[in-house]
Amino acid sequence: MELDFSVKYKTELIFVEKISEIFGSLSLKDCFIVDEHFKDASWLVNCKKVFFAEGEKSKNLSFFEKAIEWLIKNGAERTTRIVGIGGGSVTDFAGFLASVYCRGAELVLVPTTVLAAVDSAVGGKTALNYIGKNSIGSFYPAGKVIVAEEFFSSLGNGQTSDGKAEIIKVALLKGGDLAKMVKDGKDLIQPECLKLAVQDKYFFVAGDMTDKLGTRIYLNWGHTFGHAIERCYGVPHGKAVAAGMVLMQKYLKNILPEVFDPSVLEELLDLHGVNINSDAYFENIEWHEFIMFDKKKDKEEISMVYLKKIGCPDIVKRSLKEITKDLEELK
Repeated sequence: MELDFSVKYKTELIFVEKISEIFGSLSLKDCFIVDEHFKDASWLVNCKKVFFAEGEKSKNLSFFEKAIEWLIKNGAERTTRIVGIGGGSVTDFAGFLASVYCRGAELVLVPTTVLAAVDSAVGGKTALNYIGKNSIGSFYPAGKVIVAEEFFSSLGNGQTSDGKAEIIKVALLKGGDLAKMVKDGKDLIQPECLKLAVQDKYFFVAGDMTDKLGTRIYLNWGHTFGHAIERCYGVPHGKAVAAGMVLMQKYLKNILPEVFDPSVLEELLDLHGVNINSDAYFENIEWHEFIMFDKKKDKEEISMVYLKKIGCPDIVKRSLKEITKDLEELK
């Protein structure tokens, strides 16, 4: 007997200029999960039920339990809308919370960083950390994602470069108009580029929502080494992934016949203000111990994504022993 279930998700992507425009489609009855950095924001007057999240520190089971208790205390039901306002850590947390509360509450995400706008808020992945990064999670796309450009004007260079790294990654994976803008040094923090970045990511996600069929895995370029670096040193996610992209290209350059030149990749990242010292990570490889928590690991093998050429990603499988040996030789 075969049971054929068909569940379709749709996300409405909305771009607005001002933060104040966000609340036109929201309600005072909504439950807001808001990054604690906005505790003194004037627009919070529009949010009556607010639970403050502490960024990446919130993505754990104990904080999740506090949020569940808060929802119950505030009378949240399955029809209650959960609105996550913040960077990628907050959208990850709010998404997971909505996905399991009453087996699925309505979810709206308002990314406040460029990285969240083109990555975590639009991919449908939710997560908590447990030993490994994002080791607990679900696939639960938001019903609405509202991007307010005003949030980006207050970002520092570090947060902006994190977002640019993600845009560059997806552009080079897909190729096409956005990749040309990257090579031409165009300003990537503009609505046209942000929309193209979302479209390019959707190209890989659309037919592989649950990351099982093979196309979505390409978005993990830079993550095998990047997540290990992020967890070992506390490096911001975007910068860690950018480093992971370059390191992967350097790592595989002498192993595979066709690999996109890592020096050209570094030049493109530098062109857009994403500066990393990739050689330093090869000199001290203590971060490699965290590779064992890679979610793409199958027994002792890890499926590592790399770029053959612009618009042509691929996968190579290496064992943990091989990776460790190779990294030692690159020191």
